[in-house]
Amino acid sequence: MDDIYYNNAYYAKVGGISTTEMNFLEVDFLFRMGFNLNVKPNTFYAYCSYLQREMMMMMPPHLDMSESSLCTARSSNLHLCFDEDESSHQHQQQQQQLAV
Repeated sequence: MDDIYYNNAYYAKVGGISTTEMNFLEVDFLFRMGFNLNVKPNTFYAYCSYLQREMMMMMPPHLDMSESSLCTARSSNLHLCFDEDESSHQHQQQQQQLAV
């Protein structure tokens, strides 16, 4: 599954700059980073754990997340989505699985 992303023209418009300026900023960023855009697994898991702790603090107390993990391949009771249609579709699938 691919990530949702927007092109530089979109970000330029949102940021109030021209697409040419956005493209220049992107190239400048890449050179300053030495084109080193890979994240090591231990760095990923460190940030993932931090975000998971932050989310747990925001959860209502009645949800039990003790057996789920956002950083592993195990299924999770928590479903994060940005699209209402995806959320309702996921909920319908879960209800159908529970009925079986």
